[in-house]
Amino acid sequence: MTTLILKIALATVGTTEVIKNFIQKGGKKVWTLVSLIVGAGITAIAIYCPENLLTGIVAVSGAVVFYDTIFKAFQKFFEKLGKKEIEE
Repeated sequence: MTTLILKIALATVGTTEVIKNFIQKGGKKVWTLVSLIVGAGITAIAIYCPENLLTGIVAVSGAVVFYDTIFKAFQKFFEKLGKKEIEE
């Protein structure tokens, strides 16, 4: 049960981030509503569809979340490191 909840959470966050990449407009309230709708949709997929479908969504969502957080953070770190070396 815990694994399913984690899959749903990751899929919801990742799918919302994918949507944010395509739609640049909207305030905080809009994205809260979008997240709720996406979460309900992902939960319905988890309950009514084969597990392989949710696994695929989690894989894509996980990759998006990884890219948006970890990869970009390392990219900024190395850019700052490169600028410090140039200044010295």
